[in-house]
Amino acid sequence: MFVAAGGNERVARAQAKNNSVEPLRRVMRPIVSKLMARPGRSEVGADGRRAAGFAALDRGELEVGRLALLQSLELGAPTLERVIEVARRLVSVGFSADAERVLRQSAEMFVDRAEPVVELARLFLDRGDGAGAIAAARAALSEHPDHRDAHRVLAAAHERRGALSDAAESLAEVLALDPGDVDANRRLSRILERLGDGEGANRCLERVVALTRGQDREAIVALGIGLSRGGRHKEAIRTLSDVAKRWPSVASVHGDLAMAFFAAGQVEEAMWGFSEALRLDPTSAQAQCGLGLAYQRLERWEEAAEAFRLTESLAPQQAVGPFNLGLVLRALGEAEEARRALLRAAALAPGDDEIREALASLVSSPTSSESPAPVPRFSGDLKSFGLPEVLEFMRVQGKTGSLVISSRQGAGIVRLVQGQLTSASAPGVQRLGEALVERGIISRSELEAALATQRAELRQSTEALGSVLLRRRPGLREPLNQAILQQVLDGLVEMLGWSEGAFSFHPSAESETPSISFDTQSVVMKVFGMIDQQANTSSTRLEEDR
Repeated sequence: MFVAAGGNERVARAQAKNNSVEPLRRVMRPIVSKLMARPGRSEVGADGRRAAGFAALDRGELEVGRLALLQSLELGAPTLERVIEVARRLVSVGFSADAERVLRQSAEMFVDRAEPVVELARLFLDRGDGAGAIAAARAALSEHPDHRDAHRVLAAAHERRGALSDAAESLAEVLALDPGDVDANRRLSRILERLGDGEGANRCLERVVALTRGQDREAIVALGIGLSRGGRHKEAIRTLSDVAKRWPSVASVHGDLAMAFFAAGQVEEAMWGFSEALRLDPTSAQAQCGLGLAYQRLERWEEAAEAFRLTESLAPQQAVGPFNLGLVLRALGEAEEARRALLRAAALAPGDDEIREALASLVSSPTSSESPAPVPRFSGDLKSFGLPEVLEFMRVQGKTGSLVISSRQGAGIVRLVQGQLTSASAPGVQRLGEALVERGIISRSELEAALATQRAELRQSTEALGSVLLRRRPGLREPLNQAILQQVLDGLVEMLGWSEGAFSFHPSAESETPSISFDTQSVVMKVFGMIDQQANTSSTRLEEDR
């Protein structure tokens, strides 16, 4: 710790060291004297006493361990690292007063080091003394302005006291000293988000992603969510889609991607994402609530109400389920049930202004003057009407629109034009665009361009993605036809496996049959053939196992 010097200077330094150690010895001497008087004391050095102290604490002999650790600091001149190690262990077993005394004295011993004062600031912070932590951290910085840990502790103390701007400033000081500090970037992103600086938060997260070489899933997801909140929907969807490909079995990742689709106005893509999350984790309240929001956006009130009921049952301590349920029930004209749901939400979040406003609105106008919620023209229960019968009805009637199948497993969507099938999607079935890119039929940029065309130019059209791609690349007819047919078959097989649920048909404006479509009756027959083949294969395997 001390640099060798010559002559009188060496003597002066040695005297200064002795003088700085003496205060710690004065504090420890009465305690050590007690320990020295204990019968059976063996003559061991500082390392031995420290090891014995740690062992005693591990055995639960707290007082014995405490005295041994304090004695170890008296036996010889301890290093700063040993002092801090002992102080931390004393804090861990509840002897914070002893730890504080040790750290204060070590600050006098090691006057040229910031660590004792910084450790003291941490002790104050852990004890809930924010003011003490701030004072100690500032004292350390007054002598050592470039000490990063002192800035970190100061930031944590400010944040705990609600001084977010001061916390952000302290973390900015850390990053000025080391822009590659991952933890400081991560913490600053959270604080900037709370301060309303979404762009600043995203820049911090981008640095975290770059510094961790894209391996920090939490940071990438947070970046995608931040981009979505900032209205940068295309970047958000691209970012979260990449996460979903790299971690395909994580339900929350698919839920976050679905929320990005929902924020971008791509409701059907969002429904597919929420359904995929529910397939992976049927207990996901996030996915169930997201599915309810999607139904609500489409004014499919009954399905939305059921989704929010499930949300409330999955997350009974959160207000989001009963709050949204109350809004949907009000739209359905069920005022009393809506009031009960909103009261449950208010009990969980009494300070929420939105909930209070919804309740006040319901009380002031219990019978809504608005027009009643739209009801799908054709709906029912899958136990009463099987999916094949519903599809046959659609074919015979030459219907154009979307048939939505809702179940606890999620939602499936079948699109028809004049009774012909054009697409089908269900949880667990890969999206058409992703399948085409994966097979090398189209590039990622071609997919994004086609999706943009579908959203911007053909929002009110029933034209499917395959038809949009075919207009751009006529030579792809055969591979597109095969890929789309396979997706339709896989989606219908998945939905036919749902033992319970509901369906609702939502008509669209009449249009010409798209360039890629399939005879509904033929497709249903193929589906039955696939199911029979799967059953025969399973039966054969069982026989072989026997």
